[in-house]
Amino acid sequence: MKWSKFILLSAFCYCFSNILTVDAGRLASMGVVQRLKELEPKHTEIKYRIINFVYSAKYSLVQKTDEFYKQVISAKEGSLANSIALEDELLYQLNHQTQAVDSSCLDFLKSIVDSNINVAGVGFSNCINDVERGVESELHQAQKQLNVDESEIFYQSLLDVFQGENVIAGPDAIAAKLQKKAAEIDAFASDYMSGVFKVVEQFSSKLWDLRNGYQRCLNVNESVLKMAYDVSKNQLTSTCLGSIVNVET
Repeated sequence: MKWSKFILLSAFCYCFSNILTVDAGRLASMGVVQRLKELEPKHTEIKYRIINFVYSAKYSLVQKTDEFYKQVISAKEGSLANSIALEDELLYQLNHQTQAVDSSCLDFLKSIVDSNINVAGVGFSNCINDVERGVESELHQAQKQLNVDESEIFYQSLLDVFQGENVIAGPDAIAAKLQKKAAEIDAFASDYMSGVFKVVEQFSSKLWDLRNGYQRCLNVNESVLKMAYDVSKNQLTSTCLGSIVNVET
């Protein structure tokens, strides 16, 4: 009789233990689903953020290029104005000499002035052609780097945590995978956005270098033209025996 009671009690305890285990398993399974529901919006938001960030970066390239072109055009306008002012000043001197000055000498100097400004025009064109090739190359490189394989973003799987697992019998394994998945999503977004930001940052730096190089090219061109005009002014007084007249305002 005692053994019968013991066996019955043991069976009851075993069954009760199994019920508790099953209930705990059910709760863990529901916990997996709840965690999945929490993770899904984040998973989707990351995709939105990356796609928006990539297109914002492309927009930034266009915006920075537009600003660059405006600065280049403004610099060219100023440099041309300075060069034309030099030409006008020297032509004014040549055209306001007295009749005693050798006219053939003056004509020769005028032809030199005309040649100098034409050579300067070639220089200005070379400056802007070089910078245009440079910006096109950098823009192509940046655009290529931002032309991402969107399948990497769209097909970031979420439900693969269930592969090879049983949500009822082994919810803990799935929960662990979900934890790892959450970390992977964060890391993926961080790496992707850091890479995109770096592309835009490098493009901005390259534009700055091109802008400085272009300005140096203009400065050299203006400097050479100024030297040529100074020589012509000296020739006006020393060779043609003319004089420097006051410019009327």
